[in-house]
Amino acid sequence: MADQIEEQHLTNAATVLDLVQHMYGPEARLTAAEALYMLRRTAECLADVIDVARMRGERLASE
Repeated sequence: MADQIEEQHLTNAATVLDLVQHMYGPEARLTAAEALYMLRRTAECLADVIDVARMRGERLASE
């Protein structure tokens, strides 16, 4: 189950990253609400991926 949750976190992060990469740049025209939403989702995914890395590190340390 933990592996499935980790995989979902990583998949979500990759999806958000792909979407975000298309939303910034010189031609981007984001509203403040859109930029805030993008930032929140990116931060959520980053927190999830950090948790995955931390948990994997803990498992490796206990082996």
